Amino acid sequence: MRVLVTGSSQGIGRQVCVKFLEMGHEVFGIDILSDTISCDEAVLQREHYTHYAADISCKEALPEINDIHILINNAGIQTATEKDITVNLLGTMAVTEKYAFQPCIKSVLFNSSVSSLNGNEFPTYVASKAGVTGYMKNCAIRLANEYRATCNAVCFGGVATDLNKPVMENESLWKKIMDVTPLKRWATVQEAAEWCYFMTAVNTFCTGQAINISGGERNCADLFVWE
Repeated sequence: MRVLVTGSSQGIGRQVCVKFLEMGHEVFGIDILSDTISCDEAVLQREHYTHYAADISCKEALPEINDIHILINNAGIQTATEKDITVNLLGTMAVTEKYAFQPCIKSVLFNSSVSSLNGNEFPTYVASKAGVTGYMKNCAIRLANEYRATCNAVCFGGVATDLNKPVMENESLWKKIMDVTPLKRWATVQEAAEWCYFMTAVNTFCTGQAINISGGERNCADLFVWE
């Protein structure tokens, strides 16, 4: 299948691309950063990866890619500013409207956040991800009616990526997070990629759902301090 992944150069998105390549799919990546996959000799089937450098919040910059079977909306930022909404919500909507509503589409997945369910995090980030979760439900109805395609959101809690190292290495903040996380750890990028693969390439009937994949993270009113 032809798979499109946004935010493909690092973290969860990169690992998702690697997973699909390993499983024999053709993968297209969109990221504001440069390609980190096709030049990596450790990545199996890397010759089946095509990279586009583009900002998803700029509609005019989105490349023309046809006949997509699976779309994984992974790109996102966390700035505690209105840019979170511009990229995470409006950019994701632009990508989805351009690539998801094609005759051969089989599945669409959104990388939302457990923050969209429990409110932990900065206000603009929570609002952006809550918008993604709500938009997913709208897309699920339209995609099912028109193409019989599935559409869901994975709502991860913490994932152990390089970008999250400042949080993981902040002893007091890490303790607060672990105090409200029953499994007492964060997911690995490999675990996150496996979920993304399952919800799109394996799942054929679950649709319109926001799947909480957070290790049981609970609401914590003082987890973040807002000024």
